[in-house]
Amino acid sequence: MISFVSAVDIDFDCPDEIFVDEEFECSLEVFDGDGVYDVKVELDEERDSVLKIWDEDEDEWKSGYYYLKEFVESGDEEDVLLKVSDDGNFDGFVKLRQGDKREFFEIEIEVEEAEEEEVGVLEEVVEIEEYDEVIVLKKSWEPEVVDFGGESKDEVVVFESRDSKALDYLPYVFSLFMIFVVAVLIWGKG
Repeated sequence: MISFVSAVDIDFDCPDEIFVDEEFECSLEVFDGDGVYDVKVELDEERDSVLKIWDEDEDEWKSGYYYLKEFVESGDEEDVLLKVSDDGNFDGFVKLRQGDKREFFEIEIEVEEAEEEEVGVLEEVVEIEEYDEVIVLKKSWEPEVVDFGGESKDEVVVFESRDSKALDYLPYVFSLFMIFVVAVLIWGKG
């Protein structure tokens, strides 16, 4: 569809990489018009659109079927926050409405499958008053199994508690106790 004879032009600029179910901003600028326009972005003709548009007035995501009322004024640039729930190449329209006048502008948006997120690292600074030093702990967002008893040179113990040290010597203490008990039993029989 091509808009009817009109003096209104737009610049609708979206990011190069758009991923499924991730928010993205497109800038919309209206030229050569007059007044304030309602805006609608459609990627398909179904009533239950794959596109969601953020309605700041109602503070919620809405279907691409709805207009954002009094969204942009001629000569101004506004950011439209969008989210697409499916991947693919979509042909759609940016629709401007002002009273009974409607303008249609063709757009193309390519949406890619979401990338796997990298495991992030969160740094937390912890002050240990007993030793008057600062230690930076790195926490992974995904659980990670670390074997501190291994022989790997990659694993470093930053801090070892007194209870941990006691547990390290517990097998030796128990063995000495058992030798003492056996010695007492043998000496008592003899």
